[in-house]
Amino acid sequence: MIFIQKLNEKIIDEITDSFNDIDYANLASWLEAYKSIETKPFHLLGHFLKISWVNQNSAKMFLETNNSNRYGNAHGGALYTLADVVIAEDILHRFENKRDVFTLELKMNYIRKANGNYVIGKSEILHLGSRTAVAECSIYNEDNELVAKAFGTFFIDFK
Repeated sequence: MIFIQKLNEKIIDEITDSFNDIDYANLASWLEAYKSIETKPFHLLGHFLKISWVNQNSAKMFLETNNSNRYGNAHGGALYTLADVVIAEDILHRFENKRDVFTLELKMNYIRKANGNYVIGKSEILHLGSRTAVAECSIYNEDNELVAKAFGTFFIDFK
C-alpha cells in the first residue's frame, strides 16, 4: 500500500508539473480523478479522457478537446487507452477484482476517423487462463460504425 501511495504522490507531482502554464479546468479534472485512485489505480487517465462504464465489458468515451487531435477527431492514443482500460476491466470483473491485471501487448488497428459526441469500446475475452488473457476490443462511433480494433495479451497476477 505504501508503494501505491508513493506512486500516487509521484503521479500528482508529475501532473502538477505538467500544468505550469495552467489550464485550471484540466488540472481540476486530474485532481478529482486522483481522489478516486485507491479503487481503480489504472483509471486515472480514463477519468481524464471522460471514459464511463456502460457495463462490465464496455465503456463510452465522450469526445472533447482533452481527447481529440488537431483535426477534431478522437486522438489515437485516447482510443488505445479506451481499449486497454475496457479489456483490463473486463478481465478484473471475471476474477471479482481479486487479481491484478497488466498489459503485456496491445495492437491497435485504426479503421476510420472517430468524431461525433462519443465512441464505445466493447471487449471480448478470447482466452482466459489463470495467468494470461487474450482479448480484443472493438471501438464504434455513435453511428455504430467500427472505428478501431485492438488485440491484446494481458498478465493476470495474484494480489
